[in-house]
Amino acid sequence: MALVVRRLRLNLQQKILLLVAGSMSLILIASSYLHSGRIRSLIEKDHYDDAVNQSNTLGNRIAQYDYFSDLEDLQQEMQVVVSSRPDFRQIDVYENQPTVPRLIATTATGTSDLLTAWDASTDATSTQIHHNNGDYWLITTPISNGQHSGFIKALVLKGHNRGLVSSLHREYNLILIGAVIASVLLLYLLFVYFFRKPVKDIVQTMVHARKGDLSARAHVHRDDELGEIAGGFNQMMDDIASRSREREELMRQIASLNNELVKKVHLATSELRAANGNLIRTQQRLSHAERLAAIGQVTASLAHEIGTPLNAINGHLQLLARNHPSCGDTQRRLKIIDAQLGSIVQTVKSLLERTHRRPIHPQPTDINLIVEELLLLVAPIFESHNIRIAQQLDEGLPWVLADRESLHQVFLNLVNNSLEAMPEGGEMKFVTNYVAEANLIEVRFIDSGTGISDDARSHLFEPMWTTKKSGSGLGLAIAREIVVEHGGKIECIEVERGAAFRVVLPVMDARSASPEFAEVRVDAA
Repeated sequence: MALVVRRLRLNLQQKILLLVAGSMSLILIASSYLHSGRIRSLIEKDHYDDAVNQSNTLGNRIAQYDYFSDLEDLQQEMQVVVSSRPDFRQIDVYENQPTVPRLIATTATGTSDLLTAWDASTDATSTQIHHNNGDYWLITTPISNGQHSGFIKALVLKGHNRGLVSSLHREYNLILIGAVIASVLLLYLLFVYFFRKPVKDIVQTMVHARKGDLSARAHVHRDDELGEIAGGFNQMMDDIASRSREREELMRQIASLNNELVKKVHLATSELRAANGNLIRTQQRLSHAERLAAIGQVTASLAHEIGTPLNAINGHLQLLARNHPSCGDTQRRLKIIDAQLGSIVQTVKSLLERTHRRPIHPQPTDINLIVEELLLLVAPIFESHNIRIAQQLDEGLPWVLADRESLHQVFLNLVNNSLEAMPEGGEMKFVTNYVAEANLIEVRFIDSGTGISDDARSHLFEPMWTTKKSGSGLGLAIAREIVVEHGGKIECIEVERGAAFRVVLPVMDARSASPEFAEVRVDAA
């Protein structure tokens, strides 16, 4: 048949019509089966109505002749019914009691009580049950004659005396079942041949294509609508594969251009950042140099302007001292004036020394040794101010190229600042450490004094800026210039209490080659 259908070259519409015709045949067979079932149900209904009428008749006779008082007659009446109606397999008669109904008569021996075994209802009801591989009706009929009340429960076989109908029905059903099986098998074969195999092949091809296999193609089995779908799908996959190759090539070109553009932007950004950094550092250095130069010029001019008058005053004071050697009050006052003049001269010299620093002469230097010498120098002063000294020096600290006197001046300035920040006493800690990953050493000066505010922290190293009641504001600015000349940096770091300064210097064997050293110079500027 498949060859015939293929030779006819049925299209999809004709195939669908064929399937519909087969389905209609199945519907006709099902209708015939339902008709036969309807006849059987009518026969069963007639049998059921007859059984209910028989139960009602028995109930009326029991009520009419008051068989509740004569159980022997009641038993005979029940046996007559069972003998005339073999479909009545068991009849139980119950009398209502205040608590539980009492079984007063039954046609069965050695079987279960119908009231307790099947149904506890005492009203007029009927129930279908399955018992001993058979289907039964359990019919309940109430009884009442004014003196007694109760009910009958009858167990009636549904299919009694219908053997011929059942045999014909069974043969008819076998024929229908065979026809249905044959129709279903034929429909299945037709469906598999015409639809399932080609559709399954197309679906599997779509699954492969969805997973990324653009080479997947469906097999074209026939020249019908499904064949056209398979061919169209294959053509679509060819177009998708071609466009995918074009897209991949375009994406590759875009990625290449993007990478090149990113590299150029990164290079330009780096160059611009470096140029900006150099410009900012140059501006800062020029600003500091200009301020220090202005301060030096003002200081030198001041020293020159007041130097001659001071020398003249000093000469006159000496003359007055020689002219009045016997006047004690005069001598005392002249000594006070001379001491004040000496203080003025010392202040001018100090300003000149700060603004006209000598050139540094770097030499291999042990920072721990400078710190120890500084501790010996300031220990008496700290002890007199009730300040405890703690030190934590790294014994493996490498040497640096530095000017000892210049670094001593920086360290001493930091110590003096800490001393002034602890008027009531406290603790001063000196820490040296080697930062191996950066090839640097660091020196920290930590005090427990009054601390430094956030606003003052940003101006600490500006010339002529100070928070002290007395001071030139040049100490930290000059200290920063000295540290920068050594290739390092100085900064104020945060601590829980007080203030802390950190001086960082490059080690001696990596000053000109270490990347970290170059980074320190940029930060210091």
